[in-house]
Amino acid sequence: MRYQQIILDVDDTLLDTEATVHDSLVQLFKSHGWEISDEFEKEFHAYNQGLWRRLEKGELTLNQLYEIMFPDIIKKYCGVEVDGMETADEFHSYFHTGHKLLPGAKDTLRYAKRLGYSLAVLSNGEQFGQEHRLELAGIRHYFDLVVTSQEAGVQKPNAEIFDYFFARSGYSPNQTVFFGDGLSSDIMGAENYGFASIWFNHRHRQKTLPVHPLFEVDNYAQFQRILKKDFAPTALR
Repeated sequence: MRYQQIILDVDDTLLDTEATVHDSLVQLFKSHGWEISDEFEKEFHAYNQGLWRRLEKGELTLNQLYEIMFPDIIKKYCGVEVDGMETADEFHSYFHTGHKLLPGAKDTLRYAKRLGYSLAVLSNGEQFGQEHRLELAGIRHYFDLVVTSQEAGVQKPNAEIFDYFFARSGYSPNQTVFFGDGLSSDIMGAENYGFASIWFNHRHRQKTLPVHPLFEVDNYAQFQRILKKDFAPTALR
């Protein structure tokens, strides 16, 4: 095989994060008697994405992100003041039970293991929360290693998190390929560290960074074709 290890992201790669965020917001608002709207969800999604981009750039820590995640936007839409960390903790108590898999994810993990690949997770997030969601989704047992930014103390795409990961992995970067949806955190992170990647662009986002993944796919069936043909350049033709 051309590679021996596949690293996968969790949110919006294995698990449907948009669905999980929606369900978690609905539960949060219901518990406080607030009225949720499409406008709120649209603005929250954009705001939250911006916070995670700042986290990736090292402008925020995870705790700082959680502290500012809700107060301003809830005050704007609901007219109430909330404690940022308490609200984030409640939101994540719902979020950490969200485990809806993206179509084809589980079948692809099973197929990759049958081919002999070692599978690992590298995620920007909390260790307990991500491991718990993988367990609930019934896929934790496929992975030989699960590393999060909380455990490593640094976020993707920073090189230090890959140092931390490969110090615990039995494989080198040149034996590894990263499969993830994050153009910055996953694809740029892997490329800057010097190993291969596949961009899982199932949300059909614009390519805004000068990165060079081996392939760009928008479904797991395409990823299985790549695995079947051992990453041949013509795998998707």
